[in-house]
Order: sequence, then structure tokens, then C-alpha cells
Amino acid sequence: MTRADRSGRPATPHDLSAVADLLWRADTEEQPEDRPRLSVRRIVNAAVAAADAEGLAALSMQRVATELGCTAMALYRHIPGKDQLIAAMTDFATGRPPAPPSPQAGWRAEVEAWVASLWDLYLRHPWMLRVPTSSAPVGPNELAWFEALLRPLDRAGLPREELIPLATFVSSAVRDLARVATELDPESAAAYGEVLARRLDPERFPLLCSLAGEEGLDEDEDGDVTPIVRHGIARLLDGIEAAAAPH
Repeated sequence: MTRADRSGRPATPHDLSAVADLLWRADTEEQPEDRPRLSVRRIVNAAVAAADAEGLAALSMQRVATELGCTAMALYRHIPGKDQLIAAMTDFATGRPPAPPSPQAGWRAEVEAWVASLWDLYLRHPWMLRVPTSSAPVGPNELAWFEALLRPLDRAGLPREELIPLATFVSSAVRDLARVATELDPESAAAYGEVLARRLDPERFPLLCSLAGEEGLDEDEDGDVTPIVRHGIARLLDGIEAAAAPH
């Protein structure tokens, strides 16, 4: 997704057009085979590496310039500012979508493979989950991922007007649960069941108490969010399958 600026101000149409121009120009930018000159692609690659290592909060134009052995002013000849740099980082780090499974696997398997690949992408680049979203995708890689999700949903037989809302829901659910997964403290997650068991009042929370007992939340709770993603997507696909079936 394309992002808001650092103040949280939504991108204006002019800002969005400028970001899109930068992303699409960089997507076709060629790299010389010898020592690479300073370019959008080289700047963004260095910025992604810095964010992977230290997080988005530590990122600055000066930090990237130091990595590249140049001045911050030299970066501005290629990228207008940090907001545009982060937008380019997001699209570059997203990369091309994974190849779909074999056609025999069916549309459900393709959606599940897409979800698993996006989940892995976010866990490799957790800083992406801290970038605010202010518009639908405009970068070539993010658009390619969205197209790769629309294709199997289209094959499911749903009305075409439902495809974009459903694809948006799936991608947003994966992103938000990945954010939760990267923010959870393992020690707190491990203690959660015990803390909950001591405080739940069965008269006030009867269903939650019964479910907590059945799920064994007081034992072996490790905070792993992955099963929640798989279960939720499976149930969503069940619903899509039922809705698309002839009646």
C-alpha cells in the first residue's frame, strides 16, 4: 500500500501521483554490471537493509547516505524525501508475487499459498507493518500481488463487484495479524493463560471461561498467531465457496 507522510497526513492526489511516478520509474531502472552508480534502486536497497537490521524508527536519509558513502544531498537528486523513500522501500521489499501452485491445485490452494507468502514477507520485513496506509496500491509490485490474489478469487465464481472488497479484506487481515505477531512479547504470551485463569469470573464471562478451559489457555500458550491466520482464511474460503456454489 502507498503510505501517509510521517505526520499521518493522508497523501494528496498530487503526492500520490508523484510517488507512483517514482515507483514505476525505479521499477524499470537498469543497473550497470560494474560498480553501480547512485540510483533509486541502490538507495532503496540500502534503506531496506537498514530497516531490516534496525527498524523503521532508526531510518533517515543521512543513515542511508552513510551506508552508501555519499552525502544526504546526493540522495535527494534521486528521491525527494523520506516519505517517498519509505514508499519505494515498501514496494521494493514486497517484490514480485510468488508463482501460483499448479492449475490442478484449484483456486483455494492458490489463495492459501498467497496468504502464506505474504505472511512470510511480513515476518522477514516487520518494519513494513509500521508504515501507515493511506491509499490503495500504486506500486508495480504491490499491484502485482493484488492481481495475484484477484485471479483465484475470480475463478471461485464470485460476482465481479465482490472481488476487490474481498481481496482487500484478505490482505488487510493478514497484515494486521502479522503486526500482532511481531508485536507480541513471548514472555507475556506465555503468562497470559495463567493471568486470565485467575481473573475470569464465570458469571461475567461464562462463554470465555468455558472456551479457555477447553483450549487450555493456562498451559503452553506461546502466542503463535499463525494458526489463527490459517483457520480464519479457511473459514473465509468456505464462505466464498458456499456463496459461489450454484443454488
